[in-house]
Amino acid sequence: MPELTTEEIRLREKLQKLLEEAKAKVGSRENAVEIINKLGALAHDLHESLAARGYEPHHHRYMLENRGVAPSSPQFYRHIHPVEDLIKFTYNPRVNDDPEDVTVGEEFLFKVFSRRWGHEDAYRVKRTTTGWDISHISIGGSCDKSGRPYLFENLRQDSINYPSALGDRMEWLWEKAQGLGLSAEEVQQELNKLADWVSKTEKSSPNDGIWAGY
Repeated sequence: MPELTTEEIRLREKLQKLLEEAKAKVGSRENAVEIINKLGALAHDLHESLAARGYEPHHHRYMLENRGVAPSSPQFYRHIHPVEDLIKFTYNPRVNDDPEDVTVGEEFLFKVFSRRWGHEDAYRVKRTTTGWDISHISIGGSCDKSGRPYLFENLRQDSINYPSALGDRMEWLWEKAQGLGLSAEEVQQELNKLADWVSKTEKSSPNDGIWAGY
């Protein structure tokens, strides 16, 4: 990336100063709306200046999804984090590059204890571009990022108790695998933690007295 123009340097310096003021106001719970709006307008000006010279700033995938509008929109920079990323971009144009998503198509195991059968069941879990593909014996198929529907159909089929937030954690893991470029070993390690969580929930469920045979 070539040197910034004199005007772009001026905009960056003003942004850096305003950014510190905005952080101070947010931290002290003061009304930061006015300063955030100024920050957004200046950042938009810097973005447009760079884009006009063929050096349009880019942002992490998660930032684009979180903001919900294109970086070229004046609304995009009305938040501290995209402004921080814009400033970083002016020093290093590769800083906001996303890591390579290396585990799409990889297959993993999700081993959970079944009290009904008295042993662990191993579900096969493949990471796809849109979620997971999950199968076990006769139940399986394409699932969303939370593992629905087939992860939960398998668990219910064998009456396995599971934490209510399991779907949210599966989606979080999918997003982190993409956003951080997790290796297959790292994804498997985190799936093991979730499977152990399910097994502990299943094993700790009441199973004596009136609960026997439930």
